[in-house]
Amino acid sequence: MDDTNAKGEVATIETIFHINQGHQITDEELYITEGEIPVYTGNNEIKGYWNKTIVEKKDLPCLTYPTKANAGAVFIQEKIFDANNTAVLIPRKEWRDRIVLEWFKYKLPNLFLETMTSKGGVSYLNREIVEKIEIVVPDRSRQEKEAEIYAKLTDKRDKLSKILEQINQLLSKQVVT
Repeated sequence: MDDTNAKGEVATIETIFHINQGHQITDEELYITEGEIPVYTGNNEIKGYWNKTIVEKKDLPCLTYPTKANAGAVFIQEKIFDANNTAVLIPRKEWRDRIVLEWFKYKLPNLFLETMTSKGGVSYLNREIVEKIEIVVPDRSRQEKEAEIYAKLTDKRDKLSKILEQINQLLSKQVVT
């Protein structure tokens, strides 16, 4: 779409990014294949290493997200990798200089959570769903400012979550003996 307003340009994810839905890699495949390229799981943890990659150097940096059981997570990848049950969003050439990946890292999770499907109690983010998601993309300077604010808010939320966890642990203990 070419709808431009004061808040930004409305575009679909497919318009902004090439979407690689990824693939599933078995433990056996990783066990029998040696290599130095990390294979990330949907939660951005290393499952193992091998000699294949899902992206090329020119595609970096890019975004990844879990295709199964997405709890609202998007990650920025800056080095060559492969991915298991993980999709990749590679900025299209015409958008690469217009977007801030950190901004998308904070904006996409809520959009994903609103639109994912469920099969047998497990949520899925299929390519067909993701490519049609519309997002209002402000100019680059606004994305940078918002990303900075989101990072600070996320840091505060994470610190408060740890404090709440400690409080709950204390409340669950016997106080008076």
